[in-house]
Amino acid sequence: MREVWATKHRPKGMNQFMGQEHLRAEFEEILKGAPMQHYLFYSPEPGTGKTTMAEILADGLDYQMHRYNASSKRQRGIDFVEEELAPLSRLGQYESIFFLDEADQLTDAAQSALKGVVEDAQGFFILTCNDLTKVSRWLQSRCQVRTFKPLSDDEMYERLVVISKAEGETIPARQLLRIIGAHTGDLRNAIGALQAMCSLPEGEREAFTISLDAP
Repeated sequence: MREVWATKHRPKGMNQFMGQEHLRAEFEEILKGAPMQHYLFYSPEPGTGKTTMAEILADGLDYQMHRYNASSKRQRGIDFVEEELAPLSRLGQYESIFFLDEADQLTDAAQSALKGVVEDAQGFFILTCNDLTKVSRWLQSRCQVRTFKPLSDDEMYERLVVISKAEGETIPARQLLRIIGAHTGDLRNAIGALQAMCSLPEGEREAFTISLDAP
């Protein structure tokens, strides 16, 4: 129980990745040798697999992945873009992915500077955002924008069953369905709820899942 299950059971390859069937063929071709590009992964909902897909690409291509998060005050401004991102992306390390989570939190000045950094990068950028309207159209134009959809209930159910079995747990369908209903489309939070439930004694699990629907 010490390890967070959403991290422990994060898919390692496309064969384990759930959902986003409309994007799967494109990324599978990249893993087979098609040219990599700069991407902007967008979804208004959390837990749809944006970060996981970036990791699958990095692992499958054997690229080094540099991670940043624009929700951090230090990594949302122009100083960060000009003093850290720009020099790192020009070192000639072409087999690199510069992953910038929550790019919609970048300041306007940082976004303006970033468009030039992306354009001249020796390596590839993958940005994520939850609000596409907050990402400048100039920055969007330098990336391939891909929309990640919420996972279906069936996809979430299948993944929760796999994780339950891997953890040696047999969970009644009604309890899994309550977890899914309380976290519609958000697999990461659903896995967190599954872990929380499995940390409880058997006699308390039913009440826990029922309580997920409480206001």
